[in-house]
Amino acid sequence: MNKAKQKFFNDYLEIIIFFVFLLTLLVLYIPSTIWEEEDMYKNESRSRIQTLYNVENFHNILVGKYEQDGLKAVNLVNAVRDSVMADSTFLGDQLVKLNGEEFLVNVPRGFDVEYDTTFGQRRVAKETIVDTTVTVVMLSEDTGLEDTLYVQKKNLFDIRQDPLFLSVVSEASFERIETVAYFDSRFRKETTPYNFVFLPDASQLVCPLTGDPYIIDINEEANSVRVSSPIRSYKDNRYGFFSLKTRSHGYIIDGTRSWDN
Repeated sequence: MNKAKQKFFNDYLEIIIFFVFLLTLLVLYIPSTIWEEEDMYKNESRSRIQTLYNVENFHNILVGKYEQDGLKAVNLVNAVRDSVMADSTFLGDQLVKLNGEEFLVNVPRGFDVEYDTTFGQRRVAKETIVDTTVTVVMLSEDTGLEDTLYVQKKNLFDIRQDPLFLSVVSEASFERIETVAYFDSRFRKETTPYNFVFLPDASQLVCPLTGDPYIIDINEEANSVRVSSPIRSYKDNRYGFFSLKTRSHGYIIDGTRSWDN
């Protein structure tokens, strides 16, 4: 074999090795990204199933029965929650007018709190808080002598109104780390600090992967409800050689979640 043919063969071999290496990377990388996507859809779908099941439970509390129409249940539960927030006396038997229909509901005390804690996703964060301490001189009521006190600056106005107040000596600021609990934003967020409110909407009624509505099965005799994934078997080709595959994302019946078993 002459040098020209040898060089051509070596170049051709290097190209083949390069493409084999590239194909190996793709075979290792692409499936992992597809698996992550499958997990993402599964987790989001199960979260929506849980939300819809919770909505159905609230509807049962208010009306005494479950609702086959998921959107109607969501709208009614949200409307009652808004009414309670606007008027704290909106309790007991009430008439709610919604989209041209009238609904007789029985609103229990604490409904708004239970609603918020059910749909809120509690988070914990650390915040840097700046405190300012003021040193003041006061007259002692018992002895009549001057006494030094340390108060927070935010309380200084009230201290100045005290007839025993004499003067401000100094003030000093320092930082501290405080752990703050709050509700993470998932649906619609209201602006009250660290008390986010989540209002489920129509997006929670459908599977994020297929766009099909979740299945609501109501057993009126047993007064129970089952919310389940519309997926039986799903496959979507990706990159020609791979596919995203999944089966049902599960169901909840009488508070029992299939994925916990």
